[in-house]
Amino acid sequence: MTARAGPQDRPLTAIGRVRGSGLVRLSGRGLGPVILMVAVLILVGLAVPSGEVRAAVSHRLPTALVLKAPATVELGAHPVVRVRLTSGGRPLRRQLVSVKLGAKVTQQVTTGADGWATAEITRDLSAGRYRVTATFAGTPTYWSSSSNTAVFTVKPVQLTIATVPAMPGIPLVRIGGGPILKTGPDGRLVVKMTKVGQVDLRLALPADDATRQVRLARWDDGSKDLIRRIRIPDTLNAAVGLQILHPVQFEFATPGGAPIAAADVPVVRVTDGAGNEEELTGTGSNWLRSNAINRLTTGLASSPVEYRVEAVPLGGLNVVNRGQQRFAADSPKTVKVGLLLFDLVVQGRDALLKTPFGSQVTVTDTDGSMSLIELDAGAGATMRLPRGEYRVVPGGGFGIPITTPVVLSRDQGVDVLIISALDIGLVVGVGLALVVGLIVIGRPHVLRRRRVSTDGPDDPMDGPDDPGPPVPQWPDPATARDWRSPP
Repeated sequence: MTARAGPQDRPLTAIGRVRGSGLVRLSGRGLGPVILMVAVLILVGLAVPSGEVRAAVSHRLPTALVLKAPATVELGAHPVVRVRLTSGGRPLRRQLVSVKLGAKVTQQVTTGADGWATAEITRDLSAGRYRVTATFAGTPTYWSSSSNTAVFTVKPVQLTIATVPAMPGIPLVRIGGGPILKTGPDGRLVVKMTKVGQVDLRLALPADDATRQVRLARWDDGSKDLIRRIRIPDTLNAAVGLQILHPVQFEFATPGGAPIAAADVPVVRVTDGAGNEEELTGTGSNWLRSNAINRLTTGLASSPVEYRVEAVPLGGLNVVNRGQQRFAADSPKTVKVGLLLFDLVVQGRDALLKTPFGSQVTVTDTDGSMSLIELDAGAGATMRLPRGEYRVVPGGGFGIPITTPVVLSRDQGVDVLIISALDIGLVVGVGLALVVGLIVIGRPHVLRRRRVSTDGPDDPMDGPDDPGPPVPQWPDPATARDWRSPP
């Protein structure tokens, strides 16, 4: 049985039947437009003589395109290329020229009256070699053309980071996520940068040891952060100011050179040249800055720091003269500090007999603070006190204490007196004896009268003090006397 062919199986060249209208009916779908186009071309070809077509094509003029580019450019710079379009040695103006970097068109420029056009490649190019060309697409009047190939090199740049003060051979920064980089012999770090854009400088300072600590003071842009963000190639020079710290210990002594235990000095207050005050401990190590970083118009500068001992408070008193003792923390060191402490030797004594007496004394300073000091078996004690004025009062045992004022400005000794019970008894006894003695010496007849009234005239115990019978006075005032005769 034979299959019946459908319309899709008919050949495209099949021709339909001729109708009475004289039109040809095509049996292939979509073939009509193609035949119509061919017919139009045939009609055009019949209308235009073949000689005129050949003449129109032969009238297009040849062109020449020249490109010039720099040999090298710095990283981050935009290379500028120039192109010139001519025809028969004459410049072509107002013509569109495409500039290609590699295989990609970067931009299109229009030639001027002299046939020249300038193109700036605005892409941020990394370090490397690049090929650049130009093409002219042509017009109905001019043939297309391509330029020569030019090669230029983008050179890398150097990023320099300087330490202030110069610190050679120390780990300094990480650039981005890279390794830690160290400074060179001059305290600088020089890095080749091959890409344009922002990078982070991450400070990586050396680890602390027993003799030195390194701290960030500031960057040259004023930042005090450990991470600084810069853009390459806008910033190619940076400086970082570093503070170097060293351990400082204190030793204390009196003006006479006698050592004082550091444990007895809890606080030492010092100031630097800028007036900044720090409170340090008398014992152990204190880490102090050896330098200060200043930001000047010319950049960062490092200057040494000098410290002054402002106060060492002991017992409510300052035992140093402000600012007279100075030192620098330019290395690990021990600083000797003289304290205005003096030895006061106290001897308790009996006020009258001057013998050792008492078991304790109370020392009161100008602020009213009191200290109770125990005396030894000989009623003596030695105490070390800050310079100043004190009141010393003895105590211990029955008696009346006598307050002794002391102005302490050097090592000295003082006797503190107490009126003991013995002294009081002696004074009373001597006083009574004196009174009795005065009575006896001044009025002896009182005793004689008492004796006469007691013994009587016939007392056989009368002694030579008995006056006996009365003796007549001579001369008798009642008897006349011749002054010329002897008695």
